[in-house]
Amino acid sequence: MFQRRRDVRGQATTEYILIVVLVAVLSIGIITVFGNQVRDLFRVATDRMAGGDATINPAFAAQAPGLTNQNLSKLKENGN
Repeated sequence: MFQRRRDVRGQATTEYILIVVLVAVLSIGIITVFGNQVRDLFRVATDRMAGGDATINPAFAAQAPGLTNQNLSKLKENGN
């Protein structure tokens, strides 16, 4: 009876670890693909909250879709 309870607890721990690893891998992938765009958005938001008049770099904003597609292609090639 006690052996069965320990097996269920071990199974739950293993499932929890798998979920944590999946979230970590997805987070790394998302940051890799969208990191520069998110960084630029936060820079503009914090500067405006501080009273500045920062804008998103138009050249970078124009490149963003192409960079995103390029990064996604690299992820596919690496098998991630």
